[in-house]
Amino acid sequence: MKIGRIICSFCLLLASLMTIYVPTAVLAQGDTEEEALTITTVSLPAGMVGEAYSATLEATGGETPYTWKVSAGKLPAGLSLNPTTGEISGTPTESGTTNFTIKVTDSATPAQEATEELSIFVRPEPTIEIAPTYPKLEAIYGTGFEFELDFQYTGIETREFNLLATAPQGWTVYMTPQYESDKRISAIRLEPGYTTGTKIKLLATAPFWPLPEPGEYKITLEAISDEIKGSTELTATITAIYSLALAPTTERYNTTVKAGKDNIFSIEVQNQGTAAIDNITFDSLKPTGWTIEFTPDKIDSLSVLGSQTIDVNIKPPTETIAGDYQITIRTASEQVSREEVDIRVTVETPTIWGWVGIGIIVLVVAGLAYIFMRFSRR
Repeated sequence: MKIGRIICSFCLLLASLMTIYVPTAVLAQGDTEEEALTITTVSLPAGMVGEAYSATLEATGGETPYTWKVSAGKLPAGLSLNPTTGEISGTPTESGTTNFTIKVTDSATPAQEATEELSIFVRPEPTIEIAPTYPKLEAIYGTGFEFELDFQYTGIETREFNLLATAPQGWTVYMTPQYESDKRISAIRLEPGYTTGTKIKLLATAPFWPLPEPGEYKITLEAISDEIKGSTELTATITAIYSLALAPTTERYNTTVKAGKDNIFSIEVQNQGTAAIDNITFDSLKPTGWTIEFTPDKIDSLSVLGSQTIDVNIKPPTETIAGDYQITIRTASEQVSREEVDIRVTVETPTIWGWVGIGIIVLVVAGLAYIFMRFSRR
């Protein structure tokens, strides 16, 4: 009986122990399922070319420490993954969106693994571009040049850009808002993002003196904000005005000459244009038989606002009847087709012919008197 009781007691104790052990094992198994390894990072912040980047991957479950790696694809150029800390860091060198797969492994035995598909968008390096509507303009001297400029900014924060214009010596250059020409500006504020439609005007005027030569003149505009810089080159082309003027040096458009004699009449040739005039020649319109000679007979080049006196030898034939005549003095050059001036010429006969005329008149009068006296006696 004693032995039977001992056996029964042992069985009861064994049953009690089994009752306690089984639920505990089940609970332990349940706890293991709840702590499955999972990557909790589902997105990563954007980066920018040329700026330092840092983001740390996170996971739960499993046994730490974790080991991280890129299992498919690759990180953006310039970034790397720390396999121990899960930090993605570096300085991006290329813009765009890069897709890749991250795998994390825990320290359990056997080890658990988890993966997650992620991507990083890298924005381009901030830039400022100045786009002129018409980068080249032409105008005659004395006319201002008005350039319209559009700014395109690719940053992610509002920035103020200083405006610096560089022009040839003596030129006047300033900027105004597009629709407020009475305001002069030296800086412009641009909003973040891909900004377009921000326009200003740049006005440039050549110096009054000395007169600029016809040709192309370069104007540079820069927009600067710390390390972000942009520039554009504008071309102002001054076109030449060619103009010759002829005028008597005495300012009198008439002269008196003697028939058969050399008679000098001076005129002034003046360049009233904005560029030198080359190969200036002379000719004339004159009565038949007259001789018109020019000294000098040609001007190789006449500078801007330059002038030169030309002697015109007017020689009517000896038998020219006294009276008023007209001659036209003309000039032409490579750049100017023709300029002319009209001169009234009064011809006087030589003194000897005057006395001859007087003698003839005296003889005629004497003859008439003789005839009158002779017939009156009858």
